[in-house]
Amino acid sequence: MTPAVLRKFNEIAEPGRVTTDPAALVDYGRDESPGPEFLPEALIRVKSVDEVVAAVKLCRDERIPVTPRGLGTGLAGGAVPIHGGVVLSTELMTQVVEVDVDNLVVRTRPGVVVEKLQQACEQEGLFYPVDPASLDTCSIGGNVATNAGGARAFKYGVTRDYVRGLQAVTADGRIINYGGKLRKNATGYDLNALLVGSEGTLGIVTEVTLRLVPKPRHRVDILIPFERLAQGVELVLRVVHDTRLVPAVVEFIERKGIRACNEKLGSELPFPDARVQVLVELEGNNLDQVLDNCVRLGGIAMELGAEEPLVADNPADQDRLWTARRKLAETLKDIYPEVVAEDIVLPLSRLPATVERIARLEKKHGLTVVPFGHIGDGNIHVDICRTHGTDPSSWRKTCDAFVDELVDYVLGSGGQISAEHGIGTEKKRLMPKALGSSELDAMRALKRALDPDNILNPGKILP
Repeated sequence: MTPAVLRKFNEIAEPGRVTTDPAALVDYGRDESPGPEFLPEALIRVKSVDEVVAAVKLCRDERIPVTPRGLGTGLAGGAVPIHGGVVLSTELMTQVVEVDVDNLVVRTRPGVVVEKLQQACEQEGLFYPVDPASLDTCSIGGNVATNAGGARAFKYGVTRDYVRGLQAVTADGRIINYGGKLRKNATGYDLNALLVGSEGTLGIVTEVTLRLVPKPRHRVDILIPFERLAQGVELVLRVVHDTRLVPAVVEFIERKGIRACNEKLGSELPFPDARVQVLVELEGNNLDQVLDNCVRLGGIAMELGAEEPLVADNPADQDRLWTARRKLAETLKDIYPEVVAEDIVLPLSRLPATVERIARLEKKHGLTVVPFGHIGDGNIHVDICRTHGTDPSSWRKTCDAFVDELVDYVLGSGGQISAEHGIGTEKKRLMPKALGSSELDAMRALKRALDPDNILNPGKILP
């Protein structure tokens, strides 16, 4: 980062949006993953696609690595500038450009917080249902970069299912626009699908067009205590197959997570001694029908051995239940000095056996492990927590051994190593286990074709 190059950056963005001050760069040298921080040489906070184009062209000419970044809430090290260079932050690109009611879409810049995007859509009676736990702190650009999911994925799907159009800047500084407000589009290769989940390694997203759905008028949450996760999985299968009912949400929290929330948040969650809590959300436009479905679901749960469920049909009770679930990962980080967050996904039928395997591996390696997550779509978050007084270096080695055994089991069960957090740097070493040489070579060929100088988020995803 020579003085001449820095002067050119200051010509691209107004004073105050470009800095090389180490004190100001600290927060941009890490995300929410447990890995080490890597300070960039400079930060540029862009406000427009033209600024992104100018910055990328300059970096390509000077062979400077560019790490695109949203709000830094990622859990896999995807926004950490491990090769220094420039962090290009889209945090100031915060305009919801248009909520198009007639076409059921929203156009948005990448720096918009997901919760604010949802609120803008709900003001028009529409609904963007993708619901990551960090929705009040993460940006839609980051969600696109990692193909984020969340609690409602069982019914509604993940980010990729909603992206209708993208504007992005490629590694040579060109702007590509693909898709838009169209419900169908079979024009050539699907560039939306290529860019979603690519973690900024193939292009930098500068605008997103997302499809919306009508917002259901009524919602009821049901908290069900079980002694075995298998009962919760059976509940999902019975509800879907026997009643043809598809809940919006089916989440679980294991006992250690329940107690952590009660201890740290003072939330006084009910059923604190249950081994597993299952949280189900039903919704619809007819309140009587929603309540009838609630009674049917509760009856099935009790047939499977649950205690009488708790029904939350008002905002205050619903917020109490959801605060604990959304804050669980953050709560564990407050309680323990270090947490490694794995993000496995399996066929639904394999979830109970996998949770039992996690418990056995936890005991074998002498670790503290808290599993939780999304029963409906087979996604288990496995948070490995370092207790106070444990040597960090030896703990990380033990963590790696635990993860290796768990990943071998998951892959052998037809699963994969990441459902919604992405690969970044934290899971890169696992990619040769997760994919074969043909798949990895195809990915490398894509990277070389779109970024021959390897300046876009280098060192991520591909081993």
